[in-house]
Amino acid sequence: MRTRGAVKKGLRHVSHTWAGFVYQEVVDKHLSILAKQHIETRFIKIQAEKSPFLAEKLKIVVLPTIALIKNAKVDDYVVGFDELGGTDDFSTEELEERLAKAQVIFFEGESSMKPSKSQTRNVRHGSNSNGSDSE
Repeated sequence: MRTRGAVKKGLRHVSHTWAGFVYQEVVDKHLSILAKQHIETRFIKIQAEKSPFLAEKLKIVVLPTIALIKNAKVDDYVVGFDELGGTDDFSTEELEERLAKAQVIFFEGESSMKPSKSQTRNVRHGSNSNGSDSE
């Protein structure tokens, strides 16, 4: 497994450690979305049952756990769902804010999941305020 080398190469990593739980799918869904939005960070998925040495090395006790790694060292953890509202129906934005708080992703106050005003455009850009094509 090349996980160790992968962690040393980059500065920021998010490691989702799981075992055959339904909750793994919940976290996986959100992290898959965030991984596409935050290419500055490497997202890694580790199955605890198949990598017991790595789970022990990362000091994983409760599943699911997200280890937040900076400069090849575990800097913080998101353990279970307590920090995300205490339920499994948390939003991707909540997880994104938590990862930004730990500084493992770049985040400047507004979620990358929400379109900014510069990204949203109207179909019509006329000077008429009523939106009609006729003059």
